[in-house]
Amino acid sequence: MFAFSLGLCWLVLTPVCVWLLFRRGHRGPLRAAGAVTLVTLQAATIAFGFAQRHGAVPAQTVAVRDPGAPAPEGRAPAVPGREPACDQRVATPDAVRLSFRGRALHGLTVYWPATAGQCDTATVAVHQAGRRLRIWVQEGAEGGRQEGTHHVPIRVEGGVASFSLRLSPVTRQHRRYVAIDGHTGDRIPLRSPMS
Repeated sequence: MFAFSLGLCWLVLTPVCVWLLFRRGHRGPLRAAGAVTLVTLQAATIAFGFAQRHGAVPAQTVAVRDPGAPAPEGRAPAVPGREPACDQRVATPDAVRLSFRGRALHGLTVYWPATAGQCDTATVAVHQAGRRLRIWVQEGAEGGRQEGTHHVPIRVEGGVASFSLRLSPVTRQHRRYVAIDGHTGDRIPLRSPMS
């Protein structure tokens, strides 16, 4: 909502400020007011962009473990605290597939390259802010001690690791979500349901 209001302020106030700055006959105080308004809008835009890019901790978690999800093929179900040693690392997702039920986002599947010492579980958190879905993924059960993280089983097929999440009803109904890697701030490509 703040982004929409900020955009609307830019749309309405910019022409007025330019008119105040460059029209002949306007005195110093009017020109100063126009300049201060433009500088304030620019500062608010920069601060908002910085806060969006560097939001390190999710404020609202919408990911929950799917109790009906099968255990990874060829592996016993993971028991918290009893996972064998694995290469615990931050996973960098290559793609995300979104699942919809009607118009509501119902779940997602995250994909990344598997490694030789692949963990059986991942610690994950998903935070929704409007159309943005920030996704934090760390392999292993040791990560994510903060509230709102969940441990989910990892599937490995053809050198690609993945997991599926069922999302809680808190998610809003959008059709065009943008998936963001919570660790890097980079956009994660969406994978079509047919691929």
